[in-house]
Amino acid sequence: MMLDKNIEAIDGLPLIYIKGINAVACSDLHLGYESVASKNGAFLPKKNLENIKAEVKKAIGLTDAKKLIITGDIKNDFSVMDLDEFNEMKEFAEYVKALGVKEIILIRGNHDNFVARVTDALGIHVFEEEYGIGRMLFSHGDEIPKSDGWDTLIMGHVHPDIALYSKLGVKEKVRCILYGNYGRRKKIVILPAMNYYASGVDANIDDISDMSPLLKCINIESLHAFGIGDAETLDFGRLADLRQIAKR
Repeated sequence: MMLDKNIEAIDGLPLIYIKGINAVACSDLHLGYESVASKNGAFLPKKNLENIKAEVKKAIGLTDAKKLIITGDIKNDFSVMDLDEFNEMKEFAEYVKALGVKEIILIRGNHDNFVARVTDALGIHVFEEEYGIGRMLFSHGDEIPKSDGWDTLIMGHVHPDIALYSKLGVKEKVRCILYGNYGRRKKIVILPAMNYYASGVDANIDDISDMSPLLKCINIESLHAFGIGDAETLDFGRLADLRQIAKR
């Protein structure tokens, strides 16, 4: 599904394809998640990395992209570089390169402390705050961009999803891409989390404006939500309309 003439939401996947630079972009992998969770007494099956690898493989296979851009939070622990985080980053980088990707770019997220110590050895190019190419700017999304001269901002950090309820009140969370205007002439794309265990924030119910200073610069309710379904991407329409439905 095309978001605009240059950006495609890859059906059924939490990644986008940017034609002009032959790149796929994703966000918030939080590698090493299960290991960090176990330190806090939560023991989870190791599914995150394998799920991410499968989704990236499918995206690369569908697009033949040669560049992978990660808009932050490749790792999970705030304070240290956990051994499992390093091992999973190494496995992931090697896997992606084996798929034919020539360049891996990471914009450092708020979880990515100490990541620069190992990324050179893994062949991952790290940008501290933002990365611009052409008329596009990639940022994690936890800070206002410092650069100007861009038309489209692509970010993560928010972990957006849409909450759906059955007639019995059973809640289902669907990851989504948010897309819309940033000011009068610019566009914004907010990517969902790649992390298998990320519950996400219900953009059609919760006030997400405090999650990023960037969200205070836009009309959140005007954003379009594109749900990541089974093998397809669904246009759920504007958040304003979804929020009205949720109140009923």
